[in-house]
Amino acid sequence: MRTVPHLLAAAALTTAGAAQAPPAYYASVVGTSAAQLRATLHAVIDDHTRIPYTASSTDTWDVLELADQAPGSTTQILDLYKNALYQKQGGGNTFYNREHSWPNSYGFPVDGATNYPYTDCHHLFLCDIAYNAARDNSPYLIASASWTEFATTLTGGQGGGTGAFPGNSNWSDINLSPIGGWQTWNGRKGDVARALFYMDLRYEGGTHGGTGASEPDLRLTDDLTLVQNSTTGNNLSVAYMGKLSVLLQWHQEDPVDQKEIQRNNAVFAAQGNRNPFIDNPDWALCLYLNQCVRVRNPEVWVNELHYDNTGVDVNEFVELAGPAGMRLNGWMLLAIDGANGTVYARQKLAGAFPDQQNGYGTLSFPFAGLQDGPDAIAVVSADGAVVHFIAYEGAVTGVGGAIAGQQATQLSVSEPSTTPVGQSLQLTGAGNHGNAFTWNAPAGATPGQKNVGQTFQ
Repeated sequence: MRTVPHLLAAAALTTAGAAQAPPAYYASVVGTSAAQLRATLHAVIDDHTRIPYTASSTDTWDVLELADQAPGSTTQILDLYKNALYQKQGGGNTFYNREHSWPNSYGFPVDGATNYPYTDCHHLFLCDIAYNAARDNSPYLIASASWTEFATTLTGGQGGGTGAFPGNSNWSDINLSPIGGWQTWNGRKGDVARALFYMDLRYEGGTHGGTGASEPDLRLTDDLTLVQNSTTGNNLSVAYMGKLSVLLQWHQEDPVDQKEIQRNNAVFAAQGNRNPFIDNPDWALCLYLNQCVRVRNPEVWVNELHYDNTGVDVNEFVELAGPAGMRLNGWMLLAIDGANGTVYARQKLAGAFPDQQNGYGTLSFPFAGLQDGPDAIAVVSADGAVVHFIAYEGAVTGVGGAIAGQQATQLSVSEPSTTPVGQSLQLTGAGNHGNAFTWNAPAGATPGQKNVGQTFQ
C-alpha cells in the first residue's frame, strides 16, 4: 500500500506544470494487449488510501478544493459543468457540491468506512449545485438539439454562449429511455471520460489489499439496461455505467489539459494513486479497443555491475539501461556503504541511451573504487528521485539525502573475491523494464552492450 504525503504537498503539486508520475511508477505495466494492460495497470493504482467523505479532519472537500482549484488562483474553484468560478467555501455551502461522475447509485450508494469508490477523488468533482442536480444519475450520452440546454460561463477563454446546439453547453434529457442522458460540454468531456476509465480499471472486485474491505467490480458498457439494473439502493459486487463508446469519443475529442494535470497531481498527493489515463492517454485505446502499442517504460535500471575480482580490483563499472534517446544529463550514481547506509562516492552521468534493440539501449560508467559488499548502488534522476536502488552481498538501508529510509533491493548473486578479471554480474531474459530480467552469476563482461542472453522488447 502506498504512503500518502501530507495534504500540504498537494498544494505544491498543483503548480507542477506537467503530468509526471514518479520515476518507475508505471515500470511494471505491460501494454502489449488489453488483458495484460488491465492486469498490470490495475495492480499499480489499486489499494489507495481512502479519504473520508466528510470529516472534521482532512476529507474530500479539502482534496477537491485543491484538485479543482481555479488556474491562477488559490482562493477559487472552477466547477465541472457550469465552468463557473466560486470562492472556496468548504462543505455545506450553497454554491457548489460534490459530483460523482460515476453516480454512486450505480453500485456503491451506501457510504461507510470501507466504501472506497464513494469517496474516490479521481471521479469526484466540485460542481454547481443546480447543474449537479440536473445531471442527477444520468449516463453520459450523445445529445440532440431537442434536449434541455445547460449553458456554461465564459471563464479562462472557454465556455460561454447559448442558444445553438451543441455550442459550449451541457445538454440533458431526463426522460430519455431508459434512464435519461447527459452530454458534458466540450471543455470537460475528456475529463469525465478519463475519470470513468479510471473507475472501471481501479475497481475490479475482490478486496482492498491493505484493509481487506470488499470492493465492487465497476464496468463500463454500452448496454443501458445493465446500467439501469445497477440502481438497487444497495452496494453491489458488480455494477455498470455508460456509455463506453461515447466516453471513448469524448476522450479523443477533448485531450488532457493543464487542469487535469493539476487535478491528477493533487489527488495523487492525497490518495497515493494516479489516474493513468491522464498520464498516458493512449492506454484507453489499448484497454477498450485493443489498439495496443508496446509500452515504453520511462524506467532506467542497473543492467550490469562489476565491483570485485581476484587480486586488485580493476575496471569496476555500473551499466544502466533505458529507453533509446533518453538523456541522463544531471543524473547521478551513488555508492552506498552497507555498514552505515551513507553515500561514500558519487558519479555524475551524461549521455543518451542508444537504440540497441527495439528502442532500448545501455550506457556504461566506469566507477573506480566500488567497495565489496554488503554495499549498494542508487540511480538518482536529475530531479532528485531514486529510480533504482540495489544492494549486493547483504541488505542495505539508505541514510540521509534522497535514499533516506529506503531499503535497497538485494541481488541474489554476487562477485566473490575469486571472480576472474573481465567478468561481471548481468541481467538476462526479455522485457522492457528492470523487473522483467533476472540477475546471473559472474560471466564475461559486456559494458555498454546488451547482455548475452538479454532481449529488449
